[in-house]
Amino acid sequence: MHKRFYTIGMAGHIDHGKTALTKALTEVDTDRLKEEKERNISIEPGFAPLKLQNHDWNVSIIDVPGHEKFIRQMIAGVAGIDLVIIVIAGDEGIMPQTREHMDILSLLGVEEAILVVTKADLIDEEMEELVEEDIRSYVKGKSYERAELLFVDSLSGRGIYELEQLIGEKLSVQPTRDASGAFRMPVDQSFTIKGQGTIVRGTIFEGSLRIEDRVLFLPQYQQARIRQIEVHHTPVIQAFAGQRAAVNITGLGKEDVKRGDVMVKSDAFITTQTLDVRITLVDHLLSPIKQRAPVNVYIGTAQAAGKIVFFDRNEVTESSEEIFCQLRLNEPVVAKRSDRFILRRPTPVETIGGGVVIEAGAEKHRFGVNTVEMLKEKSKTTPEERLIHLLHQTKWMDEQGLWKDTAMDPKQLKDMLQTNIAEGRIIVLSNGYMLKEEVDRLLEDIAGSLKEYHDQNPLRAGKNKAELIAQLPLNKPIGKRLMDYWLKKGELKAFGQYFALPSFAPYFPKEWADHFHALEKQWRQDGLEVKTWNSYGVELGVPDSWMQELKLFYLQQNLAWELDGKHLVHIQPVRESFEQLYHETEEAFSLKEAKEVFQVSRKYLVPLLENGDEAGVTIRIENGRKWLKQPSKILSNKQEAD
Repeated sequence: MHKRFYTIGMAGHIDHGKTALTKALTEVDTDRLKEEKERNISIEPGFAPLKLQNHDWNVSIIDVPGHEKFIRQMIAGVAGIDLVIIVIAGDEGIMPQTREHMDILSLLGVEEAILVVTKADLIDEEMEELVEEDIRSYVKGKSYERAELLFVDSLSGRGIYELEQLIGEKLSVQPTRDASGAFRMPVDQSFTIKGQGTIVRGTIFEGSLRIEDRVLFLPQYQQARIRQIEVHHTPVIQAFAGQRAAVNITGLGKEDVKRGDVMVKSDAFITTQTLDVRITLVDHLLSPIKQRAPVNVYIGTAQAAGKIVFFDRNEVTESSEEIFCQLRLNEPVVAKRSDRFILRRPTPVETIGGGVVIEAGAEKHRFGVNTVEMLKEKSKTTPEERLIHLLHQTKWMDEQGLWKDTAMDPKQLKDMLQTNIAEGRIIVLSNGYMLKEEVDRLLEDIAGSLKEYHDQNPLRAGKNKAELIAQLPLNKPIGKRLMDYWLKKGELKAFGQYFALPSFAPYFPKEWADHFHALEKQWRQDGLEVKTWNSYGVELGVPDSWMQELKLFYLQQNLAWELDGKHLVHIQPVRESFEQLYHETEEAFSLKEAKEVFQVSRKYLVPLLENGDEAGVTIRIENGRKWLKQPSKILSNKQEAD
């Protein structure tokens, strides 16, 4: 099953117990800075791994600052989360930052939430009822009206188990992020570690990242290379969408990368200072928003000052409807269609709303209703966009499923598919369709997995096909067809059930090559009457683990026969003996005739002949064996592709 990665946000008012609750769930204290310890408040987002019972998921908790002064850090922390825990202290109830955090989370499109009342041991049952009533009253009619509410106490452990269970239930129905898309990781921290160089941290929004990848930091367009990747202090070869990652880069210093920069691997993303957007305002504005009013825009982990430009009004006091307008920024940001953002007013300081990007890199427009109508139309996805988006999400779908989910006319869909197939953007696979770019990205992942496997297992013919299919975000039959597609295209090669990179051939690792050659020479000299396999390793100082790998190498390459689990015979003396026996006997031969040619005891002779049966050289009959084929035509050390 494909690995699942999730990020949970821990939000709420200062001193309401977010950090303590994170520690109760993960046993990690996310207040790591000296100033945070001294002031007993969170200044930067803290991160901790959460291990859920009965779930093999990779889950991160982000504990964001609760103080109003650190709202930018809070927004940077919750960018890209899948579930939020809204923390409310039982002895204080809903406070100003609780409200603002809820507004921000809702505007960022974070739909799944759990309301958690902390410090529950400080209040009695009667107060619990009042607190719950107050919270339910506040969220009524808002985004988190239906969110579950739990009472917990981080010190005594009350309610922690129930919270863990609920988190598991919520995440189990959450879709995973697109790990095969174009890679994007907004940076929320950059620092230097002596002896290692520059480290950047962030939550991977889309795609995946591998060691040695070449990356680009936007908006400054500076290149770097990935030296190391860690997920919660554990080194990994590859990190995926939904994971928190600390990335050691070469080519740039700490001063070259800052919070708000975006690490990418392709030209799928642009930098811009002009965004066409649709926005939603908060319920409570301190004062009207005037035409071209200064605003601070928070997108990803970036903050940019700019102004808001309306096209159908000169002032907004309140509005429950979406407003189509434009943001003109003083500095470039990285954005694409459908990205979400937050708007705050610099003075008086407040969150005024948020929205969705309709178009990044937009042109300036004239004031008037026509512009608003144009933006409304632009915000609607085209039929082709719906098709491409659906295939991005599902990876593979048949025509009936596409017709149903895109709500397109069947003929229009068929024509659109044929056009995209002819132009090479879509491929046909097993009576369904895949985006060529998705196929290429999946191949990149499989190739990376094989490269890692080959490096770790140089003696093996390749990785088991079933294991590779299990890595694909596709059902098993479609995954099998995709593997066969790559095989036919020459992108992969196969040896029976084992798949490998086209350029790979099993080899003796440099540090053991001399030992293995010496072992093979002695082993082959012993002919058919060999010693136990492990004894060769003992004599030449080869560890048992490598002896097992070496045994697998000879068997996979058809260079040996295994007799009884302890004895391995090289194929050359086997082939020579069978070929001699073939020429010295008629259509059949007896055990005695075989013994005279093979010159081995019954201990070796019987399993050798049984192996001959299994290989299709002979078949057992009442008084001996009958030849099926000439041994030289079957007993070859050349491995054939499946």
